[in-house]
Amino acid sequence: MLRKTYSRALWKVACVSSILPAFLLFSFAPGIGRAQPTDATEFQRASTTHRLSDFPKIAKDGRVWFQFKAPSAQKVQLRIGATNKTYDMEKLADGTWELVIPYPGPGLQYYWLIVDGLNMMDPGSETFYSNGIKTAVEVPSPGEDFYDLKDVPHGHVLQHLFYSKVTESWRRMYIYLPPGYDANPRMHYPVLYLQHGAGEDETEWTHAGRAQFILDNLIAQKKAVPMIVVMNNGFASKPGVVVAPGPATMASRFGVFGDLLTTEAIPEVDANFRTIADREHRAMAGLSMGGMQTFQIGTTHQDLFSYLGVFSGTPMAQAQAQVDALAAQGKAFHDKMHLLWFGVGTTESNFYTRTQEVRAQLDKAGIPSGYYESSGTAHEFQTWRRCLHEFAPLLFQNAASTAKKN
Repeated sequence: MLRKTYSRALWKVACVSSILPAFLLFSFAPGIGRAQPTDATEFQRASTTHRLSDFPKIAKDGRVWFQFKAPSAQKVQLRIGATNKTYDMEKLADGTWELVIPYPGPGLQYYWLIVDGLNMMDPGSETFYSNGIKTAVEVPSPGEDFYDLKDVPHGHVLQHLFYSKVTESWRRMYIYLPPGYDANPRMHYPVLYLQHGAGEDETEWTHAGRAQFILDNLIAQKKAVPMIVVMNNGFASKPGVVVAPGPATMASRFGVFGDLLTTEAIPEVDANFRTIADREHRAMAGLSMGGMQTFQIGTTHQDLFSYLGVFSGTPMAQAQAQVDALAAQGKAFHDKMHLLWFGVGTTESNFYTRTQEVRAQLDKAGIPSGYYESSGTAHEFQTWRRCLHEFAPLLFQNAASTAKKN
């Protein structure tokens, strides 16, 4: 009897289902029957959306659609971007929280969820390293594709391990070898030492920054010469030294890293890769902390570097002595250095203002500098992607500085 009753119930459901309109049937499917953007079909998965997730999605106008399943949560918010703008998410009947935000700005936008007061990563997105592990969404930038993966010859990014006597520890470098490196074993190349910021490590220039694609595309367009790019971890300390926050510790770290870079990392690269091992074919650049390290190390090791790029890393007032020391060199520094270059986002406030102050002081001392402003961006990777894209074509362009056959 029970079996018969159950069968009749199934038959009734089947009959009713057969006559329901399609949109009512779909309303019972997970993720459908809910408040959605009226143009939901226009949204596409972001390039940074996890392969097992459907969200976040992005519309052509830059709006981003988020979903997060948390049936027991009472309040969920989303905080995104360099300005940490915060939005409240809406809870739907099935326990899914949903939000569509307006265009948050171009490029990689870090974000996190605040679930009943607890900060959480979004399981729907890729993770990146920025002062800890964070999720991020890649938002397209209209008219900008210089950092996209394209159908051009590609270089290779590899990890190189070496032991440092300075820190008494194993260290890791990420190294970009340009297209054609393996196919042309007699060719030797100039080198750019490219540093991350205080929030990142040696992995993020090729992860969040897409440096390898920027170089691939520039080299394919013949806007930049083929070069090796070396990315070191900028944090270094002497054995047994307790690392504590503060300006004094930061200055000490810079000094230790400077020793490691100049006495160990550069010789290690020259010994294991086909470099042109002289200052004429060696550049240094970096973002934020890496820019400050570039200024400190590069201006005091002119025997090693002839091109310097400072991306959102102009020395702050605490390091004014560095700026004064460089200004005192005046024309002598300008005559020796092929390029001193600054880049900054127009909405970076203190970094923007400080960059103008330092450049004005150096210019007055007879040290003009190259300069680039990233319009509308803050202390974020879109600024630094643009900086690298503008800086790299300026390197090693004189006839004596191109790749050489041995």
